[in-house]
Amino acid sequence: MIEAKNMTDIIWGNGTKIISTISFEMNVTHRKDGNSDKYNDVEKITISDVDLPGLTDNKSEWTTESLQKVIVNAFLKCEINSKTQEGNLIAKVSHSGAAGY
Repeated sequence: MIEAKNMTDIIWGNGTKIISTISFEMNVTHRKDGNSDKYNDVEKITISDVDLPGLTDNKSEWTTESLQKVIVNAFLKCEINSKTQEGNLIAKVSHSGAAGY
């Protein structure tokens, strides 16, 4: 894995498709000023940690259906920890605030 730089890169967008019980696709709509990397308009996210109402912290209990309910069509914030060799982002995922950030 490639480790992220010192500061945390952050992207925001809408969850669009569940890939597995720990990953999904997101349409990126906003990028934090000063991110250390460039991010595509569509990114695959592997969840390292979550703060999503309705989703337990225990990954072994997650199903594609439970992720679908809290991720698809939701506006999400992803704090990027690192990237896989395939280019997927490994990130902490949370619902974004009412102001969009």
